[in-house]
Amino acid sequence: MPLIDGGADESTPEFTAEIKSRYKPTKGGLIVEQRGAKQVNYFVSTSEFELWLGELEGVLGNTFGRKLAHSIAESEELYLSKLIEEMPSPLFSKMKKRLLWINEDLDLRGFGFIEILSESKIEKKVIIHDRPHSAIGAGVIASSIEQIAGQRYRFHWTDDGSSDCLVTLEIDSRHIPPAIKIDKRWKDSDSSVHQADGMHPLELAYKESRGRWSIDGIRMVGLRQDVFLRLEESIIPQLVNFEFQNLDKFSWNSINDKERKKCWSGMASASLNRFLSVDAMVLVAEPDHWVHVGHRFLTRVGLGGVKSAESIDDLGGVRLHLPRLFHPALVCGILTAAWERAEARPGRCTWRCDHNGHFVEISALHDLA
Repeated sequence: MPLIDGGADESTPEFTAEIKSRYKPTKGGLIVEQRGAKQVNYFVSTSEFELWLGELEGVLGNTFGRKLAHSIAESEELYLSKLIEEMPSPLFSKMKKRLLWINEDLDLRGFGFIEILSESKIEKKVIIHDRPHSAIGAGVIASSIEQIAGQRYRFHWTDDGSSDCLVTLEIDSRHIPPAIKIDKRWKDSDSSVHQADGMHPLELAYKESRGRWSIDGIRMVGLRQDVFLRLEESIIPQLVNFEFQNLDKFSWNSINDKERKKCWSGMASASLNRFLSVDAMVLVAEPDHWVHVGHRFLTRVGLGGVKSAESIDDLGGVRLHLPRLFHPALVCGILTAAWERAEARPGRCTWRCDHNGHFVEISALHDLA
């Protein structure tokens, strides 16, 4: 007798088809959104992202919730500005129809859904139900309501700790320039980008409820590269007098900015710590096995992919070539952790990039006696 899941959402097949159409995987291991500015996206479980952010705050000795909210708000503003012609603009019920349009988009991305609770001439109270993270929810509300109303707002939020985030928006009369594109601080391969063959990374996406979807029972969310770039830029000014520990763990040879190196090392360390905290098995008998490691831990979530690998010493040291990356810091942290899991000792990671893509060397941190 077949098992029947009584909680299944009947719209899941249609939802899965839509999400596969919106996000296209490339042969380089990235997942590209087919809307707006066509940014690459990282698909991560909501709990894992929250733990990663907590690790980052611990490593860099600060809290970044407010910075994340503003990074999300600016990213969403830029995204929505590219879609302004698609936004409903009727004479009647404009707010209601625009909010419905935005909620349909948030539904596909796993961001929950927005409801306006109250509004006056100077203030609005808006809730985002089933948000993936409180700062993400606050940023999404701030940018969405600004686009709907055509008005700038200051915002602050409270969170119930489980699913809902209440945001209070107060009219801001200051002139605030529109969000602009943030450029990457690295080069990807100049080679052509082709769509990947085989099973789509989001093939098993399952719609649980409005604004919420999962893979294998784990709630997921798609975060644009733009968000991490903006978060990075907002963190860097705080690191001027920060003394980073274990500076020899990561080397960023294609970056000259000392504070950016600290930020990247913090992001890489957070990714490394998160990887080592779970029981992921990594088996590497020869360099070519790193191609599979890259597919398993990077490509499936849209972080990139290992094209080739070669040995650089007799102690497990390896040089990896990756054509394109979501963010070098996240990728280097994961790959270094995978190396440490496979070799059972601390590793050192060196990264550089040029027009051919990214080259990551991982070897033993300490000389063996």
